Amino acid sequence: MSKPYYLQARDLFVDAPRAQDFIKIDSSLVHLEKLKHHYDKPFKLIILQSEPGLGKTILLQRFAYEIEDPMLIPFFKPFFSLEAFKDTLSKLLFGGPSPYLHERIREQDYPVRTIILDEAQLYDHLFLEFLRILADTQKFRFILSMHEQSDHDLLAKPHFQTRIFDRIHLLPPKKGELLIYVQKKLINGQLLDLAKAFTMKEISYIYRYTKGNFRGTNRFLFTLFDIMHYFDEHHPSLIGRNRIEQKFLEMTALHLGYIR
Repeated sequence: MSKPYYLQARDLFVDAPRAQDFIKIDSSLVHLEKLKHHYDKPFKLIILQSEPGLGKTILLQRFAYEIEDPMLIPFFKPFFSLEAFKDTLSKLLFGGPSPYLHERIREQDYPVRTIILDEAQLYDHLFLEFLRILADTQKFRFILSMHEQSDHDLLAKPHFQTRIFDRIHLLPPKKGELLIYVQKKLINGQLLDLAKAFTMKEISYIYRYTKGNFRGTNRFLFTLFDIMHYFDEHHPSLIGRNRIEQKFLEMTALHLGYIR
């Protein structure tokens, strides 16, 4: 039995980023191509920054997906401690714990590995200093993703600044890009008629509250289609198929606490 129509739409906006769900809009493609271009250069550190919910994780997932290099090692779940990171690195390099990890790394001769660390704002100075030391061995390089407002003061210090190859800042998409984002999500889910129902009018209403934030937009649309499913199931005469009526947008904004 197929899933009800509006539940199909709702589930396209579950906030669980995967590389395959990456939506190509102008701004995200610019950042993706920049990362791919930098990958062939001899960098030590690249910092990817934005406010929460602007697509850093899915951008890095797509980047790793397209590069397809065994020497690119992504970690999308943060480590609880520096020791946990060292243990993981030891297992990766030497098959088990190594009490003299840094010394062994210096002694080994192997291709440069690129490590992606998401949510790097969670790491303390000691953790980041260890990454800098590893980068100085020229056997590791790092792409660090972190929140814009939680930039470590350590990264601003001269001995870190000289090792940062680039800082990539993600900004909220414009309204036109958000419209493309929503339409492409629905088209990818084989809901072409529903994609056509979204115009700049509906997107402008959503943008008023989410400011283009992808996580906030996903939450808004997930809730919107959940409400529309309820009416489709219980009060079908009050809903027009493949039409986004203002009353449902307002119900969603009320439910999410944007308006009272």
